[in-house]
Amino acid sequence: MEIVHFCANDNCRTLWEKLGIGQKLGTVVFWHFLIPKICELRKIAGCEYLFLFAADLTPDELLVNYYRSNLGFRDSNEHGTAIPLYDYACKFMYQELKDIEIRREAFYADFNPDEEAM
Repeated sequence: MEIVHFCANDNCRTLWEKLGIGQKLGTVVFWHFLIPKICELRKIAGCEYLFLFAADLTPDELLVNYYRSNLGFRDSNEHGTAIPLYDYACKFMYQELKDIEIRREAFYADFNPDEEAM
């Protein structure tokens, strides 16, 4: 399964920041909306991996690091796929889905880490 055009609308970023939620908009969309759909699909199709092509040409790999730290994707040396011409300059990333529901629960468990300090 491939995530295509996963990005946030810049017009929504300001509204999101005003809400004061300590999580990034894309992170919440991923764990709250996309992962449940992926779990439903796994029951029908039996997918093992989720992958994406990170369109990140920055020297510091800001987007790639975001996908690693917030969404759980990894770089791949052992897994790969045919890369469409459209995604040729992108970095291939993947994650295993076998424990995705546990990782989703962990996301919610750490959703408001500063709340305990209050």
